[in-house]
Amino acid sequence: MEHKVQLTETERDSIRLAASRILAHSGFRSSERSSRLFRYLVDKAIDGEADSLKERYIGHEVFGREVGYDTASDPVVRNAASETRKRLRQYDAEQGSAEEVRIALPAGTYVLDFSFSPQAVQQDTSPSEEQFDAGIPRKEGTVPELPVSESRFPIWKKLPFAYSIAAIALIGNLLLAAIVYRQKQQSGATQVSLIAPDPLWRPMFATGKEVFIALGHAEGRGEATDSTVTLTSSGLQRITVTDLKAYTNISGFLQLHGHSFQMRTDAETTLLDLRDRPIILIGNHNNSWARRLTQNLRYRFDFDEEDIGKPNRVSSIVDSQRPGLRLWQVPIPTGPSTQVDYGIAGRFLDPVTGGIVIYLAGAGPVATQAASEFLTQQRFLRDLPESINDPKVSFEVVLKTPIVAGVPGSPEVIATDIR
Repeated sequence: MEHKVQLTETERDSIRLAASRILAHSGFRSSERSSRLFRYLVDKAIDGEADSLKERYIGHEVFGREVGYDTASDPVVRNAASETRKRLRQYDAEQGSAEEVRIALPAGTYVLDFSFSPQAVQQDTSPSEEQFDAGIPRKEGTVPELPVSESRFPIWKKLPFAYSIAAIALIGNLLLAAIVYRQKQQSGATQVSLIAPDPLWRPMFATGKEVFIALGHAEGRGEATDSTVTLTSSGLQRITVTDLKAYTNISGFLQLHGHSFQMRTDAETTLLDLRDRPIILIGNHNNSWARRLTQNLRYRFDFDEEDIGKPNRVSSIVDSQRPGLRLWQVPIPTGPSTQVDYGIAGRFLDPVTGGIVIYLAGAGPVATQAASEFLTQQRFLRDLPESINDPKVSFEVVLKTPIVAGVPGSPEVIATDIR
């Protein structure tokens, strides 16, 4: 492992992903104090402010103590740091060999230490699959990678490993459900990282409300329903691989920023679930709520359901200001010759639900995952205009994503609409 002090943007993104996995571990889920301190220290390290950390400052920022409190009589920071070190060692003992980034809190300091595997270090100069694949951590001998031509099809139809993928989806959902919590402030405490640093997420986080994620399901050409259905393992088996990876990126980002959320598939979501709260919509063709709420946006998808099953179909993104033109197309089904995918990411204030909506979807097999990376990685977020900090401002981008061996490359913005 190589220890790094000066971090590249790719390394920062890798740290964020590793931190979200650590926070999902049972050792941290059972300790709000350790989770809050760890999240705070990660944020400071990524922002390049770790060297300025002092015990009294942390006590004030994280645990709500008075600025001049007596650290000798109130060792809350030292105790939390000791617990965090123990929990990091526990996580490392259980998962460390499979991690590309190891995070430790050395004794006598509040500065985190990051150790990168040779593979992770090499990725800084040679982008590879792992740089862009921010999905579920994989160990040797687990679920094989889906070919690009199969990645848009339902997980539950993939044999012989369908049961393995369904089990991963179910375990992932149960794990994420377990870590969803509402931040409970101690008396006078300041919530850490509740307000996002970028203008895209800031209005959503500023509401202070739990985020609702509506995830497309693989059968998703049915109409949205107003009936309530309890989330079941059979529903999870119908989540596509690319949507599951996008959900992992989004939920990890929310968890890292200390924001609570819940998820249901679109078929299990009612209008009552969506009213007066921030919403994240993942998918379009397979997400009936996404199709309904985004139908008046400038950029939207064009997919003729009457052509399902016919050869030479295309999934397109169209511009409502240029009617009749299918500007960006992806063949369905895709094959080895497919080298590019297109997606949409954006945010708008929805008049039907009364809440802020963040939306991401792809025309083809991998662009939904690429759109989730665009929405959660600082190398993209830092370039967004401050004008979208206004929650009433609608923002849309069309993304072009190269496909390399079935894996999405870095998304490129090819069209933008701000109004």
